[in-house]
Amino acid sequence: MHFAVFILQCIKPMATSQFFPRLFTVDEANGLLPALLPLMKRISDHLDFLRKKSETVIREERLSPNSPDLMERLQENDSIARIIQEVKGLVEEVNSCGCVCKGVEQGLVDFPCMLGGEIVFLCWRYGEESVAHWHRIEDGVAGRRPLLEADEDEGSGNISYH
Repeated sequence: MHFAVFILQCIKPMATSQFFPRLFTVDEANGLLPALLPLMKRISDHLDFLRKKSETVIREERLSPNSPDLMERLQENDSIARIIQEVKGLVEEVNSCGCVCKGVEQGLVDFPCMLGGEIVFLCWRYGEESVAHWHRIEDGVAGRRPLLEADEDEGSGNISYH
């Protein structure tokens, strides 16, 4: 069951792929991690709670996990509704830093960055020590590559950040 899908449906995208309020360098993205870590931990903890609580409610109320109105029914539970709102607020707080909380369940955060005249995402996953990956916007997390590959792609060995 993917509870984050519902949460993300309720959150408006921060920006289109063509406009971002801020572009990051690798150092700037890494510098933001100490502020993001506690937010991402709380999101992760809340999602764990939502999974467990939802399973309990489904079992106790004999709800079908395949029911089209399952999320609506689960939100009738006060603690589930409250935690969903808290997760939405935490995601908005992450986004307000200029980065994009993309994969809530996976703990993914993207940082817009200029690479050779193209805006790409520096990509960090909760639990990683530092920002060490990037991907083109259209490739998503499936296109995640180590930062060293950015140097090879550009040929010049330099990444243009701004």
